Amino acid sequence: MRESIEVSAIVVTYNSRPVLDGCLRSLQAQEGGRLEILVVDNASGDGTADWIAGKFPEIRLWRNPENVGFARACNQGMLEARGEILLFVNPDLRFPDPDAVAQLVSTLRSDSSLGAVGPSLYEVDGSRQPSMACAYPNERWTRGELGTLPGELAALLGACLALRAETAAAVGGFDEDFFLYGEDQDLCLRVRRLGLRLACLTEVRAFHIGRHSEQGTDPRAYWQKKLEGEYLFYRKHYSARALRWIRISQWVKSSWELFLLGLAWPIAGCSGSWKERWGKYGAIRAAAAGRGEVRPKKRILSFGHWQPAALGGARE
Repeated sequence: MRESIEVSAIVVTYNSRPVLDGCLRSLQAQEGGRLEILVVDNASGDGTADWIAGKFPEIRLWRNPENVGFARACNQGMLEARGEILLFVNPDLRFPDPDAVAQLVSTLRSDSSLGAVGPSLYEVDGSRQPSMACAYPNERWTRGELGTLPGELAALLGACLALRAETAAAVGGFDEDFFLYGEDQDLCLRVRRLGLRLACLTEVRAFHIGRHSEQGTDPRAYWQKKLEGEYLFYRKHYSARALRWIRISQWVKSSWELFLLGLAWPIAGCSGSWKERWGKYGAIRAAAAGRGEVRPKKRILSFGHWQPAALGGARE
């Protein structure tokens, strides 16, 4: 039996100490219902776990001995959660308003056709960030093979995502084949296949730093990670025909961009923007060629057979 907890906020951390204080304090400041906070630390090397244990002893904390990936860590927190609503929150996100979570919960409860909801995301300076997607990546090449799915939104950004615990159980949680990137759109697609809609609440605000855990990462390595998740999504949900055309179009486009960047090099030199684009399109061409692919293993969570210790999860 679940305790009288309405919302379980699940935060996965990896070297997130510089941004985590604002996130946790904004969650603790939420009003309108009982909320528990669960943090799963993916073997951070910056003392994140020790800092949480010392400064926030009331927070339920798990320490993983190694970085098991975002999706797998989310599932660890999910299966220890006691709330009716699960709220997945990135450590670099915070709510400026104390009723933000209450609004997300109220919307889910009032409309049984909704499977997941999220807030509108903003930069710290107040400018808007992408919060949702109306189509899946390169969906045009599928020619409708995904079928008719409910709602106008295809996916919500996983930086902040709320859904009922029973919905999470019905879809089997996050697919653990996704290490980082792509797991949110995969989850949203499976929620829609249950016949449920997605909603982005424009009246609910959240500030999101973005790419925090990737600071200092080489541009090509960053895009390789993103594309690994993207191509895993393609292979899982798209036909071989659609994937073939995606590869061709991506290879042609990236080759052309690399050619233009090569011509611009004598003028642009090795500026930061030039390096970023060179790394991006180099990674896209490599992914289109099928180098370094991770094959899907369909590791969807089976509720009722979860053993956290088997994954090295040590609860604090």
